[in-house]
Amino acid sequence: MSTRVLMLTQVFPRARDDSMGAFVFHIADALAARDIAVEVIAPHAPKLADEETFGPVRVHRFRYAPARWERLAYAGTMHELVARGIANKILFACFLFAFVLKTISVARAARPRILHAHWWLPGGLIGALASMLTRASLVITTHGTDVELLRRTRWARPLARFVFARARAITCGSTYLCDQLRALDVVDARRLVVISEPVAPLFENVPTTTRNPSRTILAVARLTAQKSIDTLLDALALVPDARLKIIGDGPERATLQNRARKLNLQDRVTFLGALPPRDLPAQYADCALFALPSIREGFGIVFAEALLCGAPVIATNTGGAVDIVRDGETGLLVPERDPRALADAIQKLLDDPALATRLATNGAAYARAHFTRDQIAAQFEKIYNGTRTNADERG
Repeated sequence: MSTRVLMLTQVFPRARDDSMGAFVFHIADALAARDIAVEVIAPHAPKLADEETFGPVRVHRFRYAPARWERLAYAGTMHELVARGIANKILFACFLFAFVLKTISVARAARPRILHAHWWLPGGLIGALASMLTRASLVITTHGTDVELLRRTRWARPLARFVFARARAITCGSTYLCDQLRALDVVDARRLVVISEPVAPLFENVPTTTRNPSRTILAVARLTAQKSIDTLLDALALVPDARLKIIGDGPERATLQNRARKLNLQDRVTFLGALPPRDLPAQYADCALFALPSIREGFGIVFAEALLCGAPVIATNTGGAVDIVRDGETGLLVPERDPRALADAIQKLLDDPALATRLATNGAAYARAHFTRDQIAAQFEKIYNGTRTNADERG
């Protein structure tokens, strides 16, 4: 009998080409290929079906309010939305109640051996409660924003200790996140394992092409302060003749567009907005280099995507990006919030095509060896197999 896993997540693709939560689907899909039966519980949103299938993965969506009020999921960082007023806090309480009811209902019918929660809050909390009632073992995966919540809010730490204490294993998307959880003293460090996010299948076999001789820099990110795109704009002002394309949308877009105008860069910066994943390989392949100076990036799968498409990359020397970008080997690293250092790194790659090619070639080989779906699924399968469950004893 195959292993049965019930995944709990606050976000899951709403359509096949939806990038939101796509990595959760990629993990589930790759696990299904290894004879692991995966079902997913995720929030409902307007125009979505309550039950649907994505390939071999069955998805159960829970409703937590009338459709027009379902605004907590698929709209940004959930804990930031919840902080905006009492109405959203009440809505979040309804969200948690509906989430746990749906989880218990599906778990009793599916009888999973493993509850696999993505993000310790809310998924991990729901998993902790459900594991007490269903006797399935709990695995929790942290992704970054949930760890950042613990860094900024002390009230969340006692709750996190309760949640993590219920988990048989806690996986982190990067070494950085693992170190953060250790430092916060909310988890038994012996249960921590680093398992990265996988790249999407469309990046796994991108054909090698001749690099574009243009001086175009590419950034792909949700436009938030944490991504530090303002630093990239400041750096661009120091690099003659280079151009910048920014793919993504978010709350900082208008501010960044104003900054570009103030720096007199409006003719050298193009804001393309959010693009579907299928359009990204061509964009990566068409740039001279990829740069994203994020602050404490949880992981940074975009760096692996860029490398697999043949683009040399520049990242900051903090956060999870350093698991992918090794300075002078698979890319270049610069300090956070340092436009001059970033401009120097950009200029270095633009002026030295041989170096750019070497870093991109090394980086692509490294990404292909560590971040494909099958490799990540194999690591989760090992976690599941090593997690003894009371569900097995029930038969």
